[in-house]
Amino acid sequence: MSQILFILGFIMLPAAPLFSHLYFYKKLQNSENAKLIYYLSLIPSIIVLCGAGYFSPSQTLTKSVKCGVVQQYKTYKSRKQSTFERIAIVMDQSGYIRYFNFDQSLERVQPNQHICFELYDRFKNKGLSESRILNIKKAP
Repeated sequence: MSQILFILGFIMLPAAPLFSHLYFYKKLQNSENAKLIYYLSLIPSIIVLCGAGYFSPSQTLTKSVKCGVVQQYKTYKSRKQSTFERIAIVMDQSGYIRYFNFDQSLERVQPNQHICFELYDRFKNKGLSESRILNIKKAP
């Protein structure tokens, strides 16, 4: 429903002043009143867009549990001279190497150690740009 309201609001945004101009062109002689009518004609489309934003569902993040073998920790420099660290893990299911962001508060694991971890996966959560590890559990 929110998508329909967004589309309707964006269609009404240019259409309402256009239709008000066509309807009131002959009736209004004063240019001050004409400007006021054009601005007032934007109000319904703004109300519809605000309603669409209000009714849009909030996005909740899905946690996943995966397992793999730690390959290495890698430190990167950002453009602002700050550094951040990622962990490279060879995934059990696919065999591919994936790089994950993680909090500095998490304990560090030795390379070549098998672990299971809880994460926000960017493939399952469309709003994320990178996957992030939340909790590390050592596998038996």
